[in-house]
Amino acid sequence: MKNRIFYTFPIFFVLATLMMLISGSGIALAGQDNTAIDKVRLDFNAAFNEGKAEAMGQLIDINGIWMPPGKPAIVGRDNIEKHYSDYFAKVRSKFELKPGDIQLCDGWAFMSGAFSRADTPKAGGKVKQASGHYLFVLKIQPDGTWKIARDIWNETMKP
Repeated sequence: MKNRIFYTFPIFFVLATLMMLISGSGIALAGQDNTAIDKVRLDFNAAFNEGKAEAMGQLIDINGIWMPPGKPAIVGRDNIEKHYSDYFAKVRSKFELKPGDIQLCDGWAFMSGAFSRADTPKAGGKVKQASGHYLFVLKIQPDGTWKIARDIWNETMKP
């Protein structure tokens, strides 16, 4: 009986150590994903503020869907990009998606937080302020990058 315990303990110890290392690397990978996902948010902010619809399009999954408040969904990256191209032709915006909570689940990520936006009509007129909350659903791509698959938000316009 003593010999059996003597041989079993080292095997148990090795397995326990491997499990700790694997779970630790899982935490490290999740941290890398969180950083990459937050970079999508930062790049989205930059492209929006520069009025670059094409740059925004590069952040969107080809089958992306935008769900603006009180309006029909915009389906497909090309249609979303066109929507922003038309928008930026009329409006200059100062926009910020604030950092938010990120949750990961099998090749999908969910990021939610607050945003603020100030729209200045290019033809002149009063600046419109908006704020609200957003939910990005991101999808890992075959090349390992993250792209926005869904954008859902609410907003309140301020006078």
